[in-house]
Amino acid sequence: MLRRLWAVALPAGLVVVVLILPWLWRQGMIDLPPLAVRSMGRVAGLVSVGSAATAELPVTWHRQEHSLSCEIAALKMALSGVGVAVEESELLAALPFDSTPKKGGVWGDPHQGFVGDIDGEMFADGYGVHWEPIARLGLRWRRTEVIEEASAAEVAEHIAAGRPVIMWGYFGRGRVGTWRTPAGRTIRAVDGEHTRVVVGFSGPITAPTSFILFDPLFGSLTWPVEKFMANWSRLGYAGVVVYPQPRWVRADGTGQVWEISPDGTARRWVRDWDDFLASGGYKEAIMVIDEEELARYTRGPDV
Repeated sequence: MLRRLWAVALPAGLVVVVLILPWLWRQGMIDLPPLAVRSMGRVAGLVSVGSAATAELPVTWHRQEHSLSCEIAALKMALSGVGVAVEESELLAALPFDSTPKKGGVWGDPHQGFVGDIDGEMFADGYGVHWEPIARLGLRWRRTEVIEEASAAEVAEHIAAGRPVIMWGYFGRGRVGTWRTPAGRTIRAVDGEHTRVVVGFSGPITAPTSFILFDPLFGSLTWPVEKFMANWSRLGYAGVVVYPQPRWVRADGTGQVWEISPDGTARRWVRDWDDFLASGGYKEAIMVIDEEELARYTRGPDV
């Protein structure tokens, strides 16, 4: 009889362990090695394991430091893949917040800044931030660009070129909801909105079969392309691409601003400050380099 009870109790106990321990870890109540969390996630069906990658970037995994800081954690990870080491706290201090309280179907605009309490509860008193503010923040360190309605092949192309991609998906059921901003804009949001960094893929660039993602909660995940695209679809296949080089530079001691080409080989003189601002630039995004480094870029037609 005792053997039968033990045979039932042991598997049940293991199920409790693999479900409860990762939850406690995500709440910051206990510390676990990322490998242990990933292993338990596999058992719980949270993590899919795929074949060897066609391409994989040298991104350093980082666990988010707040309940809802996945976007900042994702940016930190993506920047690490292009040689930039920056703390989550530094990124968070520079991120704009929309302090509009949630009331009567009106809330803040995640396309302008972080909405709600970053240590709050999703869709109750906290939400997150969408791609535009994250891309603008990333410009302080490297070239970043927003992508929308993108394809799996586009993501694979960026990865193959050495560019990490932050994707906006969801965690949990992914229920879609809407609210209005004080300016009257209708916001389409997802309950469980969650960002991950695409760091690798398998298969041909034109038709990848799976993607490797760094999740700021669960560590490394490998998803078949169908699962990846389904999760990514909720918010319009939107993301942020992080390039290895800055977008705008100037030589130390000069006032000329140069725009660097997407492939990082050419420079174009930005002749008009208003044009620079209109193209998304701002003073903090200009990286100062020496004359020798500037000379490495081939001069192209002026902006």
